[in-house]
Amino acid sequence: MPTSITTNNTQRTAAGDSPIAFLLLTYPALAMLFDGAASALMIAAGVLSLAALLARRSGDHARVDGLGLAFCIALAAPLAAVALSTLAHGHPTFPVWDSPSRFLFVIPVFLALRRASTRPLAWADLAFPIGALATLFIALFLSRDWSAGDHRIGSKFLNPIHFGDLALAFGVLSAAALNWWRKDKPWVVALKIAGLFAGLATSLLTGSRGGWIALPFVLAIVLWQRGRGKSLRWKVLAPLAIVALFAIVYGASSTVRERIDIVSANLTQYQHGHEDTSVGVRLQLYKVAVELVQEHPVLGLGGHGFRDAMDSMARQGRLTPAAAQLGKGEVHNQLLAYMTDYGIVGGLALLAIYFVPGFFFARRLKSPSPAARSAAMLGLLFAVMFFVFGLTVETFDLKGTVSIYALIVAALAGIADRANSDASNSSSF
Repeated sequence: MPTSITTNNTQRTAAGDSPIAFLLLTYPALAMLFDGAASALMIAAGVLSLAALLARRSGDHARVDGLGLAFCIALAAPLAAVALSTLAHGHPTFPVWDSPSRFLFVIPVFLALRRASTRPLAWADLAFPIGALATLFIALFLSRDWSAGDHRIGSKFLNPIHFGDLALAFGVLSAAALNWWRKDKPWVVALKIAGLFAGLATSLLTGSRGGWIALPFVLAIVLWQRGRGKSLRWKVLAPLAIVALFAIVYGASSTVRERIDIVSANLTQYQHGHEDTSVGVRLQLYKVAVELVQEHPVLGLGGHGFRDAMDSMARQGRLTPAAAQLGKGEVHNQLLAYMTDYGIVGGLALLAIYFVPGFFFARRLKSPSPAARSAAMLGLLFAVMFFVFGLTVETFDLKGTVSIYALIVAALAGIADRANSDASNSSSF
């Protein structure tokens, strides 16, 4: 029987709650459909949230606990690290401050949502299936072929890797959002399942194999959470069924098979001295990045340091000219990108962006509120997926992808805190 949303009877719906909730509902789809929408709407969410915080009466503001404070500090860490490194090198390079500042801008979103009414937020669970379906619509009707030889499709403004990764993430979150606030009606279940398949289909169409690496981690987290209290038989058979499913997909999908087999072929070529393959270029860039970190460990090379070092690295024979040219675009690893430019300080700040929210969400998985646990599961999956995505591509080199990660993580953390607070207050009566 459907259950209603449980809210504290002292909870009020502030003027800014409904607009913020509507923005969250439409954000994934609009961010994927329109160039610049991800950043513009993220800024709008920050402004609306700040206005909502200022409009609330002083009694409506709850003290931020240690976990929430750590979350806010983590969001501020990348900008602090970038500023410290660039200023220490005497070349502020202010444009590189732009992307990390997006994390700072969503702190008001977190603070506002943890005080917001859950009633308008209860529809936010539809955001992910709508976003995933939007990616499939783009892939089928509005796509751009970014590589004529390989037929790698993306959107008009997102390359196949970022586009495929985000589509996959929205698809996974669609399924994870089942029965978030209540027992979903059949049409909502159908929409969320459709979102899952839309995200998977779009990911396959892009051929972005780096994103597929995240799926075993996602399934491991789901099995760990859902397997609590299950029988030993369930805990054995469920992982075996998933392994069998992966084997079936590999055997049935020529796209998956070809993309994975290319990795093996590239590694063989690399061992025989043919380094300018897709995988070989990445390995060259990783090797040089590690060497540069060892040479400039604390504050790195400064803004655009890795990019500016490419010509010199090629002249020294430390990587091929083709790899150096591609390295001017990115390192193809988010952690190495931050560490080469901003040193260990930057690396720690980047890890905080993944692991502090991950710890926050893991703690909220123990909440007495089912809605809080669901929001925490979504947040944990999203943070883990982005961490895995960042192993093979720079997820934060585009302002749009930074904005999407920052806003969704902050929103899910705020919602989890709000629902957890409601449950705690209700149990105290």
